Amino acid sequence: MQDNNETAAAHLTSLMRRYHADGRTRWGAFRRIIETPLFVDSELTSMVQRADLCSYATRRFFENGETTLFDLIYGRFDRSGKGKLVGLRHYTGKRTCNCRVCVDHGR
Repeated sequence: MQDNNETAAAHLTSLMRRYHADGRTRWGAFRRIIETPLFVDSELTSMVQRADLCSYATRRFFENGETTLFDLIYGRFDRSGKGKLVGLRHYTGKRTCNCRVCVDHGR
């Protein structure tokens, strides 16, 4: 998510154009992406504000270990039928990680 940052907007626009051209990212194909609100002013829609809040809570969890807001949304991330976390990933490269996201994902 970005909100009225021209540098970020230019970079994200370039990435989206490349995505539209070949339909893939370095992580593979996305099947569920909503592109319209990516560049909308967050004051215009409450859903973007909610997405911003979720992004903020998730970032604070990973960067600072803050759980107050993250605990409120964590149960809402998609899971497989067997309960494996599939709606959120923590990319750590080859490092092992025992955070609850990695544990619930099965890493």
